[in-house]
Amino acid sequence: LYFSVQGVAETARYVMAAGGLEYTDAAWPLDFSKFAGPASLHKADGPCPAFFAASSAGELDANMKRAPVLVVDGKYEIPQSKAIERYLAKKVGLMGGSDVEAAQIDGFVEHVRDIKDKYQKAKADEDAKAKYFAEEMPELMGKFEAAAARVSPGAGPALVGKSLSLADITLFNFITDFFDDKESASSSISKCPRLQASVKA
Repeated sequence: LYFSVQGVAETARYVMAAGGLEYTDAAWPLDFSKFAGPASLHKADGPCPAFFAASSAGELDANMKRAPVLVVDGKYEIPQSKAIERYLAKKVGLMGGSDVEAAQIDGFVEHVRDIKDKYQKAKADEDAKAKYFAEEMPELMGKFEAAAARVSPGAGPALVGKSLSLADITLFNFITDFFDDKESASSSISKCPRLQASVKA
């Protein structure tokens, strides 16, 4: 259950596609011209009447009246986008070959979240946003490159172990889909061959 936008459910969609899972996507249409913050979603005449209806019917209670919610086998409800991603990745074999690899994968997913959070703080100011793409993001991705080399030595392309995982899908989604300025996002890993190999794979 989510909106017809990429947002926080997009990585889960990639995981299901990579794992060959069949799923139904609620994909509620969202009218951004009526969006005035999260509170506006909880109005019948707000930007997403379908979200309002689902929330009013209790379909989003598992996630404290927020989306996404993953419904498994028509009866089990899983809240929180990161929990959904981990559940799906484990189900389709994208959480590594051991508990240690699973934890390393989880750590890399959190690295991406940290880098994303820095952008969320910078994007409100044009100068800060420009500095983020020109300096901060390339520096952070360089640190991510070093982390991958340390945790899982070799040429890759997998960031952890020998097989692609949730870590690779998360990085791919971040670099190719998350930003409007896709050229700057791609440029941020221009000096990171390990990350480039992961994204390409």
